[in-house]
Amino acid sequence: MRFCCPVNKTHSMFPSRSITGGMVVLGVSLAVVSAPAAAANEFCPPDQITVPKAGPKPEKPGDPIPVELEGDEVESVKEDTVTMRGNASLKRGRQAMTGDEITYYRQTDEVEGKGNVVLYSANGDRLETSYLRFQVETFIGETEAVEYRLAKRDRVAEDPEQVYVNARGTAEKLFLEGHEFLRMENMRYTTCVEGQDDVYLTAREMTLDQATGQGVGKNVTVRFKDVPIFYFPQVSFPIDDRRKSGFLFPRFGSQEGSGFVLETPYYWNIADNYDATIYPRFYASRGVKLGTEFRYLTENAWGFVYGEYMPSDDEFEDGGDRGAFTYRHDHELSRRWDANVNLEWVSDDSYFDDFSNDIQVSSAIYLPQVAELNYTGDYWDFEAVAFAYQTVDDTIPDFAEPYDRLPSFRVYSKLPRGPFGLRYGVESELVNFDHDRLVNGWRWDITPEIRLPLEEVWGFVTPELEIRHTSYSLDDAPEGQESSPSRTVPIFSVDSGIYFERETSWRGGPFLQTLEPRLFYVYVPKENQDDLPVFDTGFVNLNNFGNIFSKNRFFGRDRVGDTSQVTLALTSRYIDLDSGREWIRGSIGQVYFFEDREVNLSPGQVFTDDTSDFLAEVVAEFTERWSTYGYLQYDDDGSEVREAKLDLRYRAAPRKYLEAGYRFSRDLLEQVSLQAEWPLGSPRWHVSLEEHYSVRDDENLETRIGLEYDACCWKVRSFFQRRKDITSEFRNAFILELELTGLARIRSGL
Repeated sequence: MRFCCPVNKTHSMFPSRSITGGMVVLGVSLAVVSAPAAAANEFCPPDQITVPKAGPKPEKPGDPIPVELEGDEVESVKEDTVTMRGNASLKRGRQAMTGDEITYYRQTDEVEGKGNVVLYSANGDRLETSYLRFQVETFIGETEAVEYRLAKRDRVAEDPEQVYVNARGTAEKLFLEGHEFLRMENMRYTTCVEGQDDVYLTAREMTLDQATGQGVGKNVTVRFKDVPIFYFPQVSFPIDDRRKSGFLFPRFGSQEGSGFVLETPYYWNIADNYDATIYPRFYASRGVKLGTEFRYLTENAWGFVYGEYMPSDDEFEDGGDRGAFTYRHDHELSRRWDANVNLEWVSDDSYFDDFSNDIQVSSAIYLPQVAELNYTGDYWDFEAVAFAYQTVDDTIPDFAEPYDRLPSFRVYSKLPRGPFGLRYGVESELVNFDHDRLVNGWRWDITPEIRLPLEEVWGFVTPELEIRHTSYSLDDAPEGQESSPSRTVPIFSVDSGIYFERETSWRGGPFLQTLEPRLFYVYVPKENQDDLPVFDTGFVNLNNFGNIFSKNRFFGRDRVGDTSQVTLALTSRYIDLDSGREWIRGSIGQVYFFEDREVNLSPGQVFTDDTSDFLAEVVAEFTERWSTYGYLQYDDDGSEVREAKLDLRYRAAPRKYLEAGYRFSRDLLEQVSLQAEWPLGSPRWHVSLEEHYSVRDDENLETRIGLEYDACCWKVRSFFQRRKDITSEFRNAFILELELTGLARIRSGL
């Protein structure tokens, strides 16, 4: 039997919102990284709650939400009291309750349930208990011993009657204190999926506020495998992805050269779009270092500031002060204007080597210090940049450090096509070069150009003419050298190619094979440039195939190389006709010179070769998982390889891949590398390997081996690393990390 009872008024719900980067806060406010339970991986599917279908809706907007009652047996003792027994249920919108016996008191809008009571909140939270009494409208009441499952506020997209479980647990007593507020006594709480109770909290008392996304507990113990690992007199933590101020879990371990290391960071959630983290870190052998990171996000800008300072390092020369600083800011000033800043600084050349285990960081040579302003117009673009470097490699002499650009201005056009399809434009740059040991001064460069692209389906021809004018104003030119030298040089080129195609089959499907010969001619007359300084210019290396089509033998604007040359290249592709995907591309090419090249960086140097090195490149994706890249630069005259690259990749899944690489550069390096991550018999076990080996020096540059076990509710990882530092000595590091899903990471090594 079923009937509906209207109630006196409707209630308003607190809106629920999610902010990326949730933090759990423990202790007097101790924070830990928190992840919702729904973020489980493929072998740990998230738990779900099936919620009953919503009850009847009001007849018209503004009317109270009706209460629907149903049961096998209905008894009305008083006019305002109804008792249902056997398959008893109550519904009010998405709020629902079932039980062996349910009594509804219409006068007070209260309901009492006995025996196998299950309560669903409007948001999908599920409570199971033997006894429950609460007021339907306000959702205020209490239960006996209860088992609860708290729902994420986002329902399963493909099924509106399903919600993900955010947390679950038990309590000896539970108090409903509103639609978004629970208070529990002698409770247990976990974000693990059903059947994975390895990590959980126990507390004498805990409150969960779904509206603010915060929980507060008293006498809280964190347990792993039923073993207590943390105790806090009071705990506050978010129950969703929102952030909260507080101390993060401490990090501890040891480092070679630093001894025992302890870090106790504090997270400060200043506002929705501002936060900061303070990192006090103690090194037994060095002293105390304080780091701070401040992050911000506005409607038109974002950025962060990070700084570290150690007032006295006992392991550093003379116990000196050490520190580091980074500032990054990107700002959209308007639809056409934007600005960005990137500043990096460290106190000494060995800072990264002493405090970082990442070889890519510890091997840094230059740190940028850049401020940039950009304008994007319909026909013109403009940029203004102040660019400086900090050199952090003490093997580089002062005179070899790069120039600072303080400042530089660049304008370049994006003009529409002219008559007969002509394309024309101009690019100009003005730079002030600054150096402590070398000649300083301004350089102005302007390059107008015009080209005529003639394109057909069978091929193309593009003649182009550039005029490059460069002039200087030098502050302290050496005696006998002009302080305002200049140069004007034309550059004429013709690029052309033909497309041959034929249909074929490969791997059981239709394919298109192409043959694309390309001829690229460049002529630059000789112009003596020995009196021009060299601020930012060097030779263009043929270490990638695209450089074979360069119009200038130099990068930078201080030299324009004289030449009369033609580049001959041939490319072939295999293209899947069904998908349009390019599976294989191969190219070969070589430059042929008709004249000697007399313009060079050093006066009197002349290049007399008739041909360049021979270049070959292959890019192939043999299957959806296998791909390879190969490159060869071969010296015909010396009958030897100058440059070689080979990469082989297998990727079956994000955490199931193998990458092997080989690099050779004559007289510089010969290295092999291997990177891999692979499951060990089960997707729960993963092993990772990274190896960099110098064949030339017959020694390892870096070895990193990792092993991980993912138990859904927790993960354990171990890493061993051995790498060379800037003194060519080897440094070893061992890191052990335990991650308690939704609670914390405990790590050895920093």
